[in-house]
Amino acid sequence: MRRSFLTSLLAFATPCLVAGVLPSCATNDSMMYIVGVAVRKAGACAVKADLSGAILAQGTMDRLFASDYVAGLIVGNQLTERGSRERVRTETSRVSLKGAEVKLETPQGASLVPAFSSIGTGFVDASDGTDAAPAAMFATLIPASVAPTLPRGTVVAKVRVFGTTLGGEDVESAELLFPIDVCDGCLVAFPASARDLAASGSDYQCKQAADDMQAAAADATDGPCTLGIDFPTPCTTCSGLYAACQSPTNNCYYTPDACQ
Repeated sequence: MRRSFLTSLLAFATPCLVAGVLPSCATNDSMMYIVGVAVRKAGACAVKADLSGAILAQGTMDRLFASDYVAGLIVGNQLTERGSRERVRTETSRVSLKGAEVKLETPQGASLVPAFSSIGTGFVDASDGTDAAPAAMFATLIPASVAPTLPRGTVVAKVRVFGTTLGGEDVESAELLFPIDVCDGCLVAFPASARDLAASGSDYQCKQAADDMQAAAADATDGPCTLGIDFPTPCTTCSGLYAACQSPTNNCYYTPDACQ
């Protein structure tokens, strides 16, 4: 009778014990999480694995320039260390990041395109028990094949990062909701200093960029790392290539009738 009772007790307890050790035995969104999308400006385009770094409240994709939206994700790993030098036991809680699962929806929750996977690479150490370990990973949130089909306005990207621990367990992060404003021409800036005063007519006409002006724009700390992503660019950098950069009257965002 005692043996039968012990066998029953172990059969009941074993799944709970395993769930406490192996991440794949239980759904736990706190194991790994995405802090947000890192701010990337000209002069500081690399993404640092820093959990306290600046992140974007929302993104912007100007389809006049950009064909896709690639985000620098900051990821935190709270899986604790299991390795031990004294016991000659290797660390298995480090995670090799493999990509992200992405859903694109309207702000009301309607699906815009089928969910897709975005390939990414990264590596995150195990937590030391008190603080999460950080990592950085680039992932495409709006692919080039999808961007032309999206409506103008806010698109909500629901993102989960996934990977595999060195112990062979698949892990997935909690979901990040990241709004992206999709537009055509909204990231062209028309500063007063760029107005061509020699141009005829009363409408604003942007100067043609000289080489030194282009260099200055590229070095500006508040400019974009990728043209058409998140931060505006002066009209002088593109007035020789796009009509939408030559004057607000040619730009759909400033003059909607220009695209009718």
